[in-house]
Amino acid sequence: MNQKKKFTGGFLGGVSALTISALAVKIIGLLYRIPMLSCLGTEGMGYFNTAYELYALFCVIATAGLPVAMSVLISASEAATYQNREAQRIFHVSIAAFFVLGIMGMLLLYGFSDALAALFKNSGAAAGMRMISPTVLLICLSSAFRGYFQGKRHMIPTAVSQVIEASGKLILGLLFAWLAQRRGCGLPETAAFAVLGLTLGTGISVVYLWIHKLFFDASHSSQNWPTKDFRASLDILARLLKTAIPVTLGAAVLSMTKVVDLALILRRLQAVGIDEASANALYGCYSTLVLPLFHMLPTLTTSISLPTVPALSAALGQKNDEGIAHARTIIQSALRLTLLIAIPAAIGLSVFSEDVLTLLFGTRPEAVHTATPWLTCIAWSVPMSCLITVSSALLQGAGYASKPVISLICGTIAKAFSAYILLGIPSVGMMGAPISTLLCDGLIVVLNFVYITRLVPGLLPESKDFLGMILFPLTAGGGAVAAVWMLRRCFGWQGITPLHTIGTVLTVACLYGTAVLLSMRRKTAIPPRGGEKIFPHK
Repeated sequence: MNQKKKFTGGFLGGVSALTISALAVKIIGLLYRIPMLSCLGTEGMGYFNTAYELYALFCVIATAGLPVAMSVLISASEAATYQNREAQRIFHVSIAAFFVLGIMGMLLLYGFSDALAALFKNSGAAAGMRMISPTVLLICLSSAFRGYFQGKRHMIPTAVSQVIEASGKLILGLLFAWLAQRRGCGLPETAAFAVLGLTLGTGISVVYLWIHKLFFDASHSSQNWPTKDFRASLDILARLLKTAIPVTLGAAVLSMTKVVDLALILRRLQAVGIDEASANALYGCYSTLVLPLFHMLPTLTTSISLPTVPALSAALGQKNDEGIAHARTIIQSALRLTLLIAIPAAIGLSVFSEDVLTLLFGTRPEAVHTATPWLTCIAWSVPMSCLITVSSALLQGAGYASKPVISLICGTIAKAFSAYILLGIPSVGMMGAPISTLLCDGLIVVLNFVYITRLVPGLLPESKDFLGMILFPLTAGGGAVAAVWMLRRCFGWQGITPLHTIGTVLTVACLYGTAVLLSMRRKTAIPPRGGEKIFPHK
């Protein structure tokens, strides 16, 4: 029982810390985009977001897999006699690999900035790519430290460093954009100076993580430092790559869905007669007003998936009934938390999309009017996008890291195909982007759960329990939204004001929260099943 409390308590503690930080990061991001939209307009935000999305793709390729692999290896080494010595060796090998990848990514993004901007038919984004390129190296170093702490199930440094990065982007990015504007710089140059804030914020977070590790190691068996062993280091590198490569491929493919939007929106809109500046403005509106709100919830569920991988790996590593029971508890908690958050958020975001956009971007009413139908549509993809993150983490923690890659490739192909067709239909136009995202995410979730059902059949909740996890937030969240919508009509709140929007959000949250608290009275734990083979194919 104590061991079970250790697994579930550490898991939920890590989820709480990362959820709070992810929420803070997203709030900071929205606070950043509101004045930045006023400063740059939709055209300038198009340059900014083009540079940022390409930087994000480079970062995913360089950093997605190794932190996960580090956390798995370090978590497994906790049972060893010289656990700190092994963990330090893993860290040293990993940070050397991260440094090499970071240098390569930085040089590629800087050297090919003009070619990449031309490829996406957005030449004004080249300056921003050059300015943000050093961040690739810095984020690689930051990821090495985060992977180390996640393997130790110490999530606070990851949470704090994420807030530091976002704060640097907010404070320094706005400052540099304001200074560039005062100097009379054009929109591409001003957007380039805006991304410089992220570079400096990431540098500060690396310094924080390094200092925190010094103090952490000093208080956790600092005498167990690794001896130089070239053969052992090569063995660690091989084990890291074995886990990291499929995870990296999966994350890279997932990021490619954003690049598909970037490439196809600009190209297909120009193909049907829209000039480059107007197409860039439409992409800037979509990527600034719609995508940040859409990605807010999946980012929060990353807070669930990050501690899931090492916790699930450690539980299954026991290879006994008790470990299997712990693993099922972790999986049930991850799925329940994800659905409790994602489903009501999707309903509320879809119904009150214009209210939310007006609250955040009311100074640009024309942009709000343009973006409202896109947000209404893409909101229904929120639960599926959240489940992609969690289901991929479950497969990775169970030792099937390559399977989510197949699902993501299939989804990306479906997105590219549907977006290419829909964006080229004048009557559909930009609506093709959120529709293609909906089709993509739905296909990925279905394939992931097919893999989980076939490969780890004893770990998922039974069908009736899983259906209950879906129906409760669907009915409670839908009921709360419907009740507030009817109250607004009864009291004649037809106009959209900040007070009405805030009141709407708070009332929906209170009604739904009350329903959740009442439902917690009944026992929700699923008893472990006996006599099942969890890994029939291994």
